[in-house]
Amino acid sequence: MRGALVVVLGALLLALLVGLWRAREDMRDELSGALAQAEMSALLIAANTIDDDELVAAVRALRDAGGSRHLDVRLVDGAGQVRLEPKPEPPASAVLGLLVQLNRVLFAPPRPQTVAAALPRPDGPAWQVQWIASHDSEQRESLVQLVEMMSLLAGCGLLMLGVMHWRVRRSFRALAPLLSAIEQVERQDLGEVRALPAMPIRELDVIAHALRHLAGALEEAEARRRLLGAQVLTLQEDERNHLARELHDELGQHLTALRVDASWLQRRLAHEPELAAVVAGMSEHCSRIQSEVRALLTRLRPLGTADSAHADGGERVERLRALLETLVQAWVQSPGRSTRYTLAFDSVGLGDNDRLPRELVLTVYRISQEALTNVARHAQASEARLSVRIVRVPGATTALLDWAVEDDGCGLDDAGAWQRGNGLAGVKDRVWSAGGDLEWQPASTAASGAGGPGLKLHARLPFAVIDDGSNVNNLSAPTSAEQERTS
Repeated sequence: MRGALVVVLGALLLALLVGLWRAREDMRDELSGALAQAEMSALLIAANTIDDDELVAAVRALRDAGGSRHLDVRLVDGAGQVRLEPKPEPPASAVLGLLVQLNRVLFAPPRPQTVAAALPRPDGPAWQVQWIASHDSEQRESLVQLVEMMSLLAGCGLLMLGVMHWRVRRSFRALAPLLSAIEQVERQDLGEVRALPAMPIRELDVIAHALRHLAGALEEAEARRRLLGAQVLTLQEDERNHLARELHDELGQHLTALRVDASWLQRRLAHEPELAAVVAGMSEHCSRIQSEVRALLTRLRPLGTADSAHADGGERVERLRALLETLVQAWVQSPGRSTRYTLAFDSVGLGDNDRLPRELVLTVYRISQEALTNVARHAQASEARLSVRIVRVPGATTALLDWAVEDDGCGLDDAGAWQRGNGLAGVKDRVWSAGGDLEWQPASTAASGAGGPGLKLHARLPFAVIDDGSNVNNLSAPTSAEQERTS
């Protein structure tokens, strides 16, 4: 808008300057024409003192000097012979000639107008001087001024279009980062919005400011949602811990008492083999129930009580590996399963005795548990692979845990991902609450084989390193472990 205003004001100023210059030139031409007419009048008044040839030469000289703007003169002697013809009009340029022809087509040319007067001669009859109005000269002068004005308007119009083109191109160039930032907002990546530069156009700068404000509000909302999600997951873990305590304290005590009673009965009924066999079966069932309860307690409370963790809440890397090995082993030993489960565990920059945040270990265990359960229930896979890789750059205060579960089963479309219970949704919520993002896609051909398109779940979980001084001695070489079991 400011550019257009500058162009308009510049055009008005230029038009004013051209108008003032044209007025000055017209006044000078008018004065020159008036003086030429005065000189011609003075010459004709004194014509009776000048011989014929000298008079004709003097009148021609004044006429050819161009002082008379729109009047021409013709001299006719006493015998009717024309001694001086009117001056012919000079040839017009192509543009001016076209305009003259157009003007003659659109408008009828005016009738010639002539004023005649007697010119006394000393040696003979009086001559006649004829003043002829030059309509073509007036027309050409008007058309020249019209061409000048049209040229000025055309120049101003072209300049306006040039400024508008430059402004529009500049606006479109500034729109590119805005559109890219909006696209990144859709992908929940607000870094590009925060990095938006100052826009060269005020309206676009207002939009950029609104986007930055929106990014800030989205970050605050996402932080609140992550906190709420973490609290919900904490409540779930608390409920699991409560159930585990109830099972341990109540059912465990009753089972122990039942096994003691069964042992007593078995000793008292040693002389009755049939009854003793029944009591022995009861004792065996109690032992099996206790084993299953212990396994259930491990699944409900894989990390034990909070007091069993390190003082700062961390768990050792080897503890995470052991938990995942136990989880995979449980699926390997599950009856009626034909799926081949494998575990790949690798730690770079952290040793087995280094510690991970307790919440991270629990999150990795739970998402692995849910992902492998989904494989067993829905994938119809012949092979499933759980991969965990921990990477820490020496000296960095943060590290990254790369987690993936890949199978060669029937695969899963985006719609089906949210219609089969809450397994994948639970994995996504846990990963998101931990500050990561979950991706899923068909498994690679090399891993999926010919069994089907397969499915690969992949998440990256950043976490803060718990540095208690022991990490310094464990950064020399990576540790890795891989377990493979076939049912």
